[in-house]
Amino acid sequence: MDFDVSKNYYDILGVDEKANADEIKKAFRKAAVQHHPDKWGDKKKFQEINEAYQVIGDEKKRGQYDAYRSGGYTWGGQGGFGGFGGFGGGQGFDGADFDIGDLLGWFFGGGFGGGSRQGKKLRYL
Repeated sequence: MDFDVSKNYYDILGVDEKANADEIKKAFRKAAVQHHPDKWGDKKKFQEINEAYQVIGDEKKRGQYDAYRSGGYTWGGQGGFGGFGGFGGGQGFDGADFDIGDLLGWFFGGGFGGGSRQGKKLRYL
């Protein structure tokens, strides 16, 4: 997940949740100029504004963000348990390759088919 659902990116940019792409872009530019560190603005606030725009300024990320915030997001994938593609493994969680045995192994120390894979990293897209 490329965003923090505990933050209200709409409030950060000062736009309504129903704002269109042009309204979001206009609000971002105004806030970015106002808080830009080169203009003696607040660096943290500028970073927060940029983060908000990166999420709600992108149609796909905005849809995911809105779905998470409303509680309507399913771990989306091909059947089974959300993005797991069934309990055998597959792709989910934004394209990460994993097996349910790996996930259970991480929580319970192995023995669920995937075993312990210490030192082996997930591949993220």
